[in-house]
Amino acid sequence: MSEKNIESKALIRIGKLFEQKRKALGKQYKSRERFIYNRSDELFGSEDWISLRHLYNIEHGKNWISIEKFIKLADALEEDPGDLFNEIVAIYRSSRN
Repeated sequence: MSEKNIESKALIRIGKLFEQKRKALGKQYKSRERFIYNRSDELFGSEDWISLRHLYNIEHGKNWISIEKFIKLADALEEDPGDLFNEIVAIYRSSRN
């Protein structure tokens, strides 16, 4: 888990993208706790796959996400990891201009 000391506009926008996609799944996923718990049961054999704190930090642009967690989060969001990555790259590049 890599923490950023300097607030990054790109990370904040990327975090908002993740949060919007989570909430778009339906009201049963609006809270982070329910999202993690429900997806754990539905997709990951009831195993811990991400902590509440880590998801919060990702959605608020405080942490980068590892490749392993990114793929699991993409699955939980019902997104193709490649398509989601392309969205992230576009946000990152547009924030750098």
